Amino acid sequence: MTPGAPFVVPGTEIGTTFCILDKKDLYNILLLLLKRGSVMKRRSVKLPRKSYEWPEGKTRLINWREVEPMEPGNWPGIHGDPETELIISRETMGSKQTVMGRSVYAPGASHDPHCHFYAEEFIYCLSGKCVVGNGDEEYLFTPGDVQFAGIGEIHWLRNQFDEPVEFLWIYSGVSMPFESGYATPETFDEGCEITKKNVAPE
Repeated sequence: MTPGAPFVVPGTEIGTTFCILDKKDLYNILLLLLKRGSVMKRRSVKLPRKSYEWPEGKTRLINWREVEPMEPGNWPGIHGDPETELIISRETMGSKQTVMGRSVYAPGASHDPHCHFYAEEFIYCLSGKCVVGNGDEEYLFTPGDVQFAGIGEIHWLRNQFDEPVEFLWIYSGVSMPFESGYATPETFDEGCEITKKNVAPE
């Protein structure tokens, strides 16, 4: 699949096929998928320090606990409604080349094989464990591990274990999630067949 080819957004109310042409198209899809006016809302939580206030879009230091979790069910290809906080983006911190978030996938949650046409991504495991895949290989993902996916590389994640897995995810080269060229085309047959086996690597 390449930009310009039909792209089906699965598991959403949109239920249609998009033709991805450029970053603007991808951003417009993001706006359709996210049913909120803002991707980050600040929560009042108890911290071991004072809460620092910055103008909207110019936050420079925030604790992830202050970030309102994103509404579940609006990201195509993600199953099990994991908890996700979008921490760094153009909208939250005025970023121009970086997106960063935190996610917790409960047992049974998964992210279908997908790729990013305009960004590299890496994820860093904080706690728990899960299975991650790149291309035609799967790996056990444990605390301290980093998974890297280059531009256009198919990758995925699933938690088939009995404990949550917590990780940070970072896109480089873009400032909003769907500007990454995020796509979950049905043509990822190879990766889909591997993940269906549900076998944990040693």
